[in-house]
Amino acid sequence: MQSLESGVRSPESRIRKVEWWGLGCSLLVLIFVLPFARADFTYGPLSFSGNLQTQQIFRHPEPDKWSIIQQRNVGRVRLEYDWIKEGQAFARLAFPWIRRAHLVVLYRGVYDSIYDFQPGPRQEAFPYRGRARRDGKLSDLTQGAAHALRFESIFREAFSDIEFADMPLTLRLGRQMVVWGESDNLRMLDRTNALDTTWHGGGLGQETWDDLLETYWVPGHWVPTKFGFLPGRPWSVPTPNPFSGSPTGGNFKLLNGTVLGRQGAYDQDPGDNSQVGTRLGFTTPQGLSLTLNYLYQRLSQDDGMNTTSLRGHNQRFPGSDRALNNTLLIAHGILPAEAYYPYVHTLGISASYADDTYTRGVWRMETIYEFGKPFADKRKPILILSADGAPVPSGLLGVKKSDAWQAFVGFDRPTWIRTLNRRTTFFLTTQLFWQYIPAGTTRFQGQLSPTDKVRNWEAVGTVAASTVYLKGTLLPLAFLVIDPINHYSAQFGWTVDYYLTPRLIVRLAQSYFFVPGFGGQVDETWGLGGLFRRRDETVVRVTYQF
Repeated sequence: MQSLESGVRSPESRIRKVEWWGLGCSLLVLIFVLPFARADFTYGPLSFSGNLQTQQIFRHPEPDKWSIIQQRNVGRVRLEYDWIKEGQAFARLAFPWIRRAHLVVLYRGVYDSIYDFQPGPRQEAFPYRGRARRDGKLSDLTQGAAHALRFESIFREAFSDIEFADMPLTLRLGRQMVVWGESDNLRMLDRTNALDTTWHGGGLGQETWDDLLETYWVPGHWVPTKFGFLPGRPWSVPTPNPFSGSPTGGNFKLLNGTVLGRQGAYDQDPGDNSQVGTRLGFTTPQGLSLTLNYLYQRLSQDDGMNTTSLRGHNQRFPGSDRALNNTLLIAHGILPAEAYYPYVHTLGISASYADDTYTRGVWRMETIYEFGKPFADKRKPILILSADGAPVPSGLLGVKKSDAWQAFVGFDRPTWIRTLNRRTTFFLTTQLFWQYIPAGTTRFQGQLSPTDKVRNWEAVGTVAASTVYLKGTLLPLAFLVIDPINHYSAQFGWTVDYYLTPRLIVRLAQSYFFVPGFGGQVDETWGLGGLFRRRDETVVRVTYQF
């Protein structure tokens, strides 16, 4: 698709018509048909709920250049069933040692219709240096590749809460999301489920954890953070596939059958790929809520720290010249590196306190200390042979581990701003996050580029405000995220939800990514103005919930 401001009639204009026809049809169905649908789905111990949703995302790197990058249609169904009540299963079988068992199943079906008409233009890629850093457009995908991405059908959660009758014990068994900690949007203790950036990568505040997190059926099925590259996933990470261009055709492979974002050098079984955690929580007589946490799990690389998930290996065979061995391996379409997701011990504390005397708000904090996080080591280069036979760095690096400390402090407060809203308070929330690496970082290289520095200290702050208008039918929210360490890289966003009826909601939202007063490359891993510059977005979403 060309820029929307273009008035030239061309084959692209027909694509434009298809885009708006699809958007119009989706809106008409949701607005005129669904409000008349029956919305009471409770039958004794069994209940259904869910929503139907259509979402369009428009990208506008400049005010007068717009293109559609997503047209997603989603159906979610949630089933809940009390299959054991007062020791009776299905009202027939006796389980006297169980007081109650409650089943929850959450299904998500997705149709990404953007792959049917595959619009343009070419997507700009990090580090945004003009046309030389533009990757392909959706129309470059083959029909088979596009069709493979159109649909998703998955049970996001399927678990049962089991409450025992004669002991203070409750089990939750099955596929589930586990959310720990006190932070919003940026992750520390909340690390049990890895992120899925193929749903939407970049920016905070536009998607919920219910859609962004990976879930697992049983121990051993854990997977790391999932990536989607340009051009196939224009709303995911802003880079083309780094493994393309294999001399054997297709993409380069990694050592030991590993796959970046999917599989490290381990087996998918409970003995080699499980995680364990324990959490002790209590509340003091003064009202301080406190938790002590321990986690042992593979590192999913989604907490904003500049670690690496790619470990290079100089090859020792077939000869003694490692640069030659590496070069021969690359000639066969295999890089001398593996996807790397090691086990890490994590100790953490979270706390919250409602101060009704002085600040009249809620204070939140969270801190973790991690042992042995992997960083790319510039002192361990992976060598290859140049055209004249001399050993040169390939760009791949070995790994060195270091401990790391992360923490945040947050404050929430309902506040009257009567010039903007005379009837309802504004909910104000602020957060300050920081990271510290005790080891020397001059030998480390970041994951974004050869110029990406790993610093001992990193920090980012967030502030958000929300309120309610029109008797609870209009819900605006605005937020700002700033990274003061990396040229004040920032994101500003806002959302407005309007309830046309209690079940039909229209959302309009925008995100702007920028680096004030600096036009050069900014290597930052929080996903703000450095990484996602020129990826400003407008979201139009219509949801019918039942």
